[in-house]
Amino acid sequence: MKVICVGSGPNMKQINDWNTEGITVVGVNNIWKGTDKWDYLIHSGDYPFKKEITKTRDNQKVCSVGGDMNYEDSYVGMSDMLWKRARIFLGLPIYFTVSYWALHYLKPTHIGYIGFDMNYTPQQDGSTAFYGVGYDMQKRGIPDPLYQFRNIEAYKKDPNIMKTLLTRLDERSNGCKLLNLSNDENSVLPWDKINFEEFRSL
Repeated sequence: MKVICVGSGPNMKQINDWNTEGITVVGVNNIWKGTDKWDYLIHSGDYPFKKEITKTRDNQKVCSVGGDMNYEDSYVGMSDMLWKRARIFLGLPIYFTVSYWALHYLKPTHIGYIGFDMNYTPQQDGSTAFYGVGYDMQKRGIPDPLYQFRNIEAYKKDPNIMKTLLTRLDERSNGCKLLNLSNDENSVLPWDKINFEEFRSL
């Protein structure tokens, strides 16, 4: 089973040109504004879009903190820790949330990522996300992961926290191959880069 996780980076709209039939697409936060190809939408509850989603396909499911297939349970299941400790240990940024959610509930053999480069260099039009300037940049002027790393005591103790979390994710992937579908040269994701057609043929 193959999964594509979609973030809100500027290149996420590439998924609209891909034939994702037979591949489960898991999006985060407000990616529904850029594509309707998602099967599951994971959100943290702090994005102002819940009332705006007026139509979904029969097989689309929105997942948040509580309820069926919620990400609290996925964090606990992937760590054997209580939720409050697990969310620090496994990583607060939504990239880690969607990864552990997919690993826990979908148990894929391959996960490909698009829109998760964590490269916040403004595009020519000033945008940092596919929809314009990211909400985190609008609110604080810094990207959400950096804000979380600066303000959580457990993160402050590790100057290489991003590398630590990515290594931990790799170790807990249960043999699932993690791959980067982005063509962004400055992507922070360490996984092998492949194009979509290569991913589809795996």
